Amino acid sequence: MIKIEDFSLAWCWISSSYGDFSKDTLNKLIPLNEDQARALIATTPINFPVGAKRCDFTGGSELTRQWLKGLVNDSQTVTICWDQEAALTLPWLVFCDYYEVFEFDSSAM
Repeated sequence: MIKIEDFSLAWCWISSSYGDFSKDTLNKLIPLNEDQARALIATTPINFPVGAKRCDFTGGSELTRQWLKGLVNDSQTVTICWDQEAALTLPWLVFCDYYEVFEFDSSAM
């Protein structure tokens, strides 16, 4: 298991100029290893599936957070995959609260 401090993107959540997550929030982030990230990329659809819910993000951060929170059960987890080497599992509500910090592409790494 990879410790969050050793994850390649940890700077995004540890740095005071980015996420500056609390220790409790950091403990909820579970980095995947490269094999797991590659497997996830290989099975992830490139396009949105038919019937996928979409959101117009021009309404502002709080409206976007509320829209996200309404999508699934609060106790679920989500896995984010940026590329074949970087993926992370976290509680859905943590993603909703900090979605802006997680929304960068692999070119930012």
